[in-house]
Amino acid sequence: MAKKHHKYTHTTIHHHDDGSHTIEHHHEDGKSHKKYARHDHDSMMDGLMDHTAPSSEEMAAAPAGGAAPAGAAPMGAAPAGLPQMA
Repeated sequence: MAKKHHKYTHTTIHHHDDGSHTIEHHHEDGKSHKKYARHDHDSMMDGLMDHTAPSSEEMAAAPAGGAAPAGAAPMGAAPAGLPQMA
């Protein structure tokens, strides 16, 4: 499983009739949740990336070309223990 770059266990997105969204990231400690609103889909996606994606420092330290970790399953292969698709 890939390393998480944040301390959130899950995210809830409320879609409103006017096209806006309310986003809540639920923290693993059960109380340090982050809640914010965005006026449209694009800014909602920006907010998700701002709060859950790796930082630019983490990205700079990553192996060039997005190399898979040692022992990772080949692209398209099911993880160990799951049936392979035909």
